[in-house]
Formats: sequence, structure tokens, C-alpha cells
Amino acid sequence: MAKPLKILLIAFEMPPARSAGVQRPYRFAEYLAEMGAEPYVLTASADIYQRFDHELQISPLLQDRIFRSKATDASKLFSLFGRSPAVAAVPDRYWPWYFSAVALGQQLIREHDIDLIWSTYPVLTTHLIGRSLSKKTGKPWVADFRDPLQCHYNPAYQHFNGLMRYLERKVITQASAVVTTSQAAAGLYRSLYPAEPPAKFQIIENGFVPLDLPPATTPDKFNLLYSGALYGNGRDISGIFRAIADLQQQGLIRADNFVLKFRGSAKPEQFAATLAQFGISALVEFLPAVPFMQAQAEMMQCSANLLIQDQIFNYQVPGKLYDYIQSGKPLLAICPPDSATAQACLAMPNAVQAWQQAELTTALQRLITEPPQPGLSPAQAQPFSRRQRTVELMALCQKLLNQQP
Repeated sequence: MAKPLKILLIAFEMPPARSAGVQRPYRFAEYLAEMGAEPYVLTASADIYQRFDHELQISPLLQDRIFRSKATDASKLFSLFGRSPAVAAVPDRYWPWYFSAVALGQQLIREHDIDLIWSTYPVLTTHLIGRSLSKKTGKPWVADFRDPLQCHYNPAYQHFNGLMRYLERKVITQASAVVTTSQAAAGLYRSLYPAEPPAKFQIIENGFVPLDLPPATTPDKFNLLYSGALYGNGRDISGIFRAIADLQQQGLIRADNFVLKFRGSAKPEQFAATLAQFGISALVEFLPAVPFMQAQAEMMQCSANLLIQDQIFNYQVPGKLYDYIQSGKPLLAICPPDSATAQACLAMPNAVQAWQQAELTTALQRLITEPPQPGLSPAQAQPFSRRQRTVELMALCQKLLNQQP
């Protein structure tokens, strides 16, 4: 009988944290355990989290496999009169966690005879922890970048750019494999690090969590749902506001037959003036965040889901795209045609991609007036599940272990 894979997963966010970043590491750990592996999770002390989802219950398979080390927010630790120097948050505001995590990680590797280390972004400190543990123990290590460092594509993240790239280079050169969630991101990293073997950069996409959800319903009026965060730089909602205003002027939509809902995105007062300017205040609602299961169920009760990915996010695909696949509802994706998100949408027969304002207005009009196109069947959707992504992770880990001397 083959020895089970023993893997140490390093992730800053795990339940009970409420964050879009929780699902990838948590589901990998959960499904690895279901598949016969022995995952051990090294994560941060829960008191560091700012938002909580207490409805997401940790699987019994992981109850004794999650280990927390003390994490501290450097921006608070070095704060004076409510302000801290920007350098205190490099590589991220949680870097003090490194010291307790490395100590606990060494203990776990020793006590549980760990075979392989896996660490995940978007907190770069997790990779620095993984790098240290790999160097100290000689264990192979997978650096799961998900998306590229923001300093590679976002002009707003140029502070301490040289230092961030230096730290990233240390991670890339030490890692046994580097994983991204899109072909575009893998291609970017291959071009940034031409001295590294191209095969070092692997792709394991995000996915949806197979859930027992209530049956899909059709609301009385057209309900367009955006679920998740909004960014001032990267998810511009003015385009969809203009499209709604245009269709309202044409007499196609009114408050009694249409609503755009933003779930857990922002405080409504931030957009009150903009909505009034467009004359669509009665057509848009901002709703508070809800636990993960409720958010997934809501995606199946709308008329269509909405995704917004501006040009700076061309290399990445948001995880909620895959949640939308599971919902089976039509998708309106506002993103450039050459983006990774647009490419991913090609797999969805009921996804409509738009970027220019005229095509966005036309796309929304078609969604409202034409019968909805069916989505992928459960069998067709299965390859996009997080369970299938875990199969891919298992295969990568076994390949790396087979290459060990």
C-alpha cells in the first residue's frame, strides 16, 4: 500500500476568516484529506482576522490538522498616533507572523514527517515562510502565487517595487514549482524569469465548491447580481451604470422590472451621488456581506450574474467566475476581450463578454429581453470544481516527490 502524501499547507486565511481568499487553501486541505492524503495546515491566529464567517464549519477530517501561530499586524504594531510608515507593511502588514510560523512549521515537519510544503499568496509572507522551511528541511516546496504580484501590473503598487521583486525572485528561484491560476499569469512569470525552466510554472485554476444548494429560481423582475468586492482601481462600475441609464431612457427597464444588486461590495453612501447623477438610484441596491453558503445560494436565485475585471487584471480570473459556473445562471462579464477572464468565459455557453460601452449596453439589453441560454450541465461543470483542482494539485505533488533523489 502506497504511503499517503503528507503535505504542509501554509495559508494566512482559513476559517473562521470571511474572505474570498479562504476557499482555495481550505478546500485543497479538505479534499486532500478526502482523497487519502494527510494535510497539515499552518495558519495565523484567528484574532488577526477582521471579518468572520462562523457558518463555514471546518470538516471533521481537518479538526485536528489546523495549527495556528501568533500573527501580528505590523501597521498597528508600529503605529504612532494612528499612522505607521509605509515600509512597515513590506512585504505585507503581517510579516511579524513569519517568526512564529517558521518555528511551528519546523515542529510540524519534524513531528509528522512531512513530504512536501505548499504555501499560498496573496500574503507574500506565506511564501517567505515556505522558503525558509524548505531551505531548513530540504523538502520540496510549491509556491502557489494564484495571481502575479501587484507590482507587475498595477501602477498603484509601485512603492518599494525593487524590494518586492527581490523577495519574489528569492521565492521563485527556491521553489520546486510555482503555480498560477491562469495561462496568462504563467506566461508572464515565464517571461519575467527566463532562466527558470518553463515547466516550473504550472497552472491550477480556481474552481467552485460542489454544494447541495436550493434549486434555481427565476425572480419576478430581472435581478442582476454582483457578489464580492469592488475596487476603485480595477473594477469600475460606471460602465454598467451608464448601460442601465441608457436602457431606462429607452423605456426598457424601470424600478418595477429591474434591479442591480451589489452583495457585500461597499457602503451605499459611497455611490449615492453617482447613482443620482445617472438617475438610477431606484434601480440599484447595495446589500451587506453574507456567509459563503448564502452567497452561493443567492447566485442561483438571480436572473443573471455580473463580473467586472478591468484591464489591470488581464492576467487573472476571479474565483467567483467558477461559482457563477455552478449557479448555471447567465453571466455578464465586463472585461477586455484579450484578458484571461474573457478567455475563461469561452467555456460558458451562457456567458456574455463586453468591454466597450456600446457593446455593454447591447449585451445587457439582450440578457433582459431574450430567453436565457442554459449553462453547463453538472457533468460539463465538474472539471471546473475545486475537487478536480485538488486532483491536479495531488498529481503535481507526486511528480515533484518522484523527482526527489
